[in-house]
Amino acid sequence: MRTEGQRWALEQLTQIAEKSNDALEIVQVTEPASTGADLRISVSVACSAYTVAAGGIPFRPRERLLIFVPPTFPLEIPALWFAHSDYGGFPHVQWGHTVCLYQSPETEWHPADGMLGFVQRMHEWLRAAALNELDPVGLPLHPPVAYYDGRALVVVPTVNTPVAAAPFWAGYARIVRENEFCVELGEWLDYKSPASQMSVAPAILLPSDMPFEYPETFAALRTVLQARGIPLDVIRLLLTIGALHNPENKPLVFVLGAAMRGIAGGERRQHLAAWRIKADDAIELRKAVLARTNDDPVDERLFNDWAESASIDWCSVLEDRPEIVVPRDAGTPAAYWRGRHVAILGCGALGSTIATFLARAGVGKLTLYDKTVVKPGVLARQIFSRHQVGVNKAYATRANVRLINPAIDTDPQRTNIIHVLGSPESAQTLFEADVVINATASIRVATALELCLRERPGSHAPIISMAVGHRADAGLMTLARSNGPGVALDLDRRMKLAFANAPSARMLLDEFWPTDARASRLFQPEPGCSDPTFVGSASDIAVLTGRMLNVAAGWLASGTDEHARGFGMQPSEAPRVRADEPPEAEYSWPSDDVLVDPRHGYQIRLAPAAKSAMLGWMRKSERMWGPTPETGGILFGEIDRFLKIVWITAVSGPPPDSQASPVGFICGTRGVAEMNAEQTSRTRGSVAFIGMWHTHPGSQPDPSHTDRSAMVRLFEGTDFQAHQFLMLIVGGSAKAPLIAGNVFDRDD
Repeated sequence: MRTEGQRWALEQLTQIAEKSNDALEIVQVTEPASTGADLRISVSVACSAYTVAAGGIPFRPRERLLIFVPPTFPLEIPALWFAHSDYGGFPHVQWGHTVCLYQSPETEWHPADGMLGFVQRMHEWLRAAALNELDPVGLPLHPPVAYYDGRALVVVPTVNTPVAAAPFWAGYARIVRENEFCVELGEWLDYKSPASQMSVAPAILLPSDMPFEYPETFAALRTVLQARGIPLDVIRLLLTIGALHNPENKPLVFVLGAAMRGIAGGERRQHLAAWRIKADDAIELRKAVLARTNDDPVDERLFNDWAESASIDWCSVLEDRPEIVVPRDAGTPAAYWRGRHVAILGCGALGSTIATFLARAGVGKLTLYDKTVVKPGVLARQIFSRHQVGVNKAYATRANVRLINPAIDTDPQRTNIIHVLGSPESAQTLFEADVVINATASIRVATALELCLRERPGSHAPIISMAVGHRADAGLMTLARSNGPGVALDLDRRMKLAFANAPSARMLLDEFWPTDARASRLFQPEPGCSDPTFVGSASDIAVLTGRMLNVAAGWLASGTDEHARGFGMQPSEAPRVRADEPPEAEYSWPSDDVLVDPRHGYQIRLAPAAKSAMLGWMRKSERMWGPTPETGGILFGEIDRFLKIVWITAVSGPPPDSQASPVGFICGTRGVAEMNAEQTSRTRGSVAFIGMWHTHPGSQPDPSHTDRSAMVRLFEGTDFQAHQFLMLIVGGSAKAPLIAGNVFDRDD
């Protein structure tokens, strides 16, 4: 009984035939033999109008074709057969009669078109087949076919084939992995190469072609190969050596290649087919080889008998050769990581996800650092499985990477990252990577990175640091390049200041630097026994990590851009209605000028904006009062006594009650408290009063006796309570400034 879809198909086909002027004639309709069976429609198609070119199919004036309409039409596509097998040797005609109409049925077949679309495609195929245009120049060739059933062994070639010189190449493919479902092939070995202590698949590669349909018996295949100059003894010898190296109870795989893959009109590459020889037959062949004597070549007799009767079980070949397979992420940001060495600090929620993403992107080497073990609770969001509970996270991540791509060089380090950064040798090894990704979200690790690299600018790989918000709905990332001072801690500070100065980034500022300690809402999954952590799912982490990794790849791929970078994102669960709160924010910073404090060894980092403002006040003083009077103002920033770093973020000009003359500058205090309060409030404590600056016009920027006396009075007084005071002196002129900084300490 016909289904509704089959009835619709026949109605459409009837309408087409009636209006075709005999170009299409329905000859016979055979009803479905049972429920779920096809409706078979025999049609006659006029083909005399199709121009036949050299190599094209020489159609008869009318061709009998069979259309098999499935019961689920139009969700499933009808099959099209020739009613004979005369065209079985031509491309795109399979099993001698089946027409291969669609290269990609999932994208080319539109159910709404019904039989109208099917008949149009049939017409286009017949026209192209007659003109020999089924493989147009510049488009992929349709490779030959070797028929196999759904239970066929899968063979995966992973290494490009050697060049097959005439008359053929003979050798082996090394079997690198195998199980009952799949055999993975590695390097190719010439037949002269020793193949001891390894499993191999015998292989023959042809510089010529094969029939479009591969034979289904060994006797037929032998005839085809002998016609191409391959003696039967070569096949026997290869099979013999393969059997000797084949493990017990494993089928033997034979690989056959022909130059029939590639782009029409372009260079031909090897199309690989493989057949499986039953384990019992391989064992018998091995026994016969071992039993052979000069007087009794029992193995040859066994092979010849087998060759006359053996059928061929073709395997399903799934290509993974670089010369054949175009990476599915080609042209995407992820392509940047292919072949690179990446070191990941921390293999938790972020790090374990990053590692698997990089593995799929084809990273060359991963060095993984983590001292902790997988706990049951983290399975909700970290890329581990139940059987990995209790395993060190670096080693568990390596196992997960190997499941994706065993060829990746993965080096797990079960160690304290802070200890690594504290050892010059271990740190040197770490920074041999092309890129370092800090996925710890640890202030201690960020501080250790800053300390490790404070005295080594230009000696490290780019460092990416990532963190997520307390509910895994926001992400923060920075990129430190090797040409500038400051890494994770420095750039986090810059991100905080950028958010503080941008009203549109207020949500990100509140998320990562909340004013209320309770606003972070971190929780302890095991109260009293674990560090506070964030709430979030595996999908949340995948969204944030994937986006940040792509942005980072774009930064790194830019090549010529040497600026430090920052990125914040906060995807919304609902559509945003306010344009002033974009879901992403990106920043770029030039390097700070670096001064060295001669008194205590502090590294003074002078922001470009602060330097520009200071020189602007100098130029104003020179215009108004001439080149000799001194001028100065207030310095705002931050001092880290542990790292011995001073950040100068902003400067002011001289307060209104200042006194300036050619012999000195006395900085006033009017309005300074208000400026300090505004800076501290807006930046949430990251920018505050740290000292003063003044000029020595035309002189060296060295502290004078007056300057030193002023510092003594400052620390002996009661108004100034801080431990350090930065005195920045600018000698020379605004056009040719000489800048030096001195940190005075209360304990001096």
